[in-house]
Amino acid sequence: MTYTDIDWNNVWRDLYETNAECRGSGECASIWASREKAQAFLAQSRENPERIRHVVDGLPLKAGSTVLDIGAGPGTLAVPLASRAARVTAVEPAAGMAEVMEEYAAKEGISNLRIVRKRWEDVDPAADLDGPYDLVVASYSLGMPNIRAAVEAMCKVSSGSVYLFWFAGATTWEQAMVDLWPRLHGKEFRFGPKADILYNVLYSMGIYPNVETVQMEHVRRFPNIDAAVDEFREQYRITSPAQEKVLREYLAATLAESGDGLLHLGMTTRVKLWWEVNGCR
Repeated sequence: MTYTDIDWNNVWRDLYETNAECRGSGECASIWASREKAQAFLAQSRENPERIRHVVDGLPLKAGSTVLDIGAGPGTLAVPLASRAARVTAVEPAAGMAEVMEEYAAKEGISNLRIVRKRWEDVDPAADLDGPYDLVVASYSLGMPNIRAAVEAMCKVSSGSVYLFWFAGATTWEQAMVDLWPRLHGKEFRFGPKADILYNVLYSMGIYPNVETVQMEHVRRFPNIDAAVDEFREQYRITSPAQEKVLREYLAATLAESGDGLLHLGMTTRVKLWWEVNGCR
């Protein structure tokens, strides 16, 4: 078998589907249905301002730009993008995330942001969007089993460029899963698809993207060990006192102390891939 014989979209799908541990038992959006979790996510994102600056400052934004933000979450990027662009459409299916994004936009005095409460796969461009858009952005929101179809749809609604942001290698939070999964669940943790597979999918589509890779520190703050255990309990599928004991001991050994609580620290490799839509076949 040669490189060109490999169906990279199927490789992406297979890795996505075997990474059920990362996504839980349901759809990605279901995890963020809670308004409280969405608020916590926004607060956490703002603890890592380097990531926001890296995305926003790296886009060719102009005062008249129109932007589509796919998987916008609580508006981490959509709100600051709207402060610089003519208008922004944010696609976000999770109820809690969309609600918090509305509140965040209102607090910042943003009136040029429209939210489409759907999965990207379910969006009808003619009915739901007001494109084409100068910029289409999907920042760490590629939880889509058919990534080729998702990218094709992005190309169709862009009149300028598409920017994708994803991970290379184990993230800080995944490394903890690698360490703990055998003790918690009796099996190895399985990674989802990374930036190498994404690049190969794009290449097989005739898209030859620009690529930029950076190392960024990832920080999460907790007031105490109990709060950290509560935060990770669902993510690590803790269902028994024995599992919780394993998690608690691991966090106690790995979290760093700070003046006002505990820190979960680590470096994560992040990749930006972008291209002009005339590179879409």
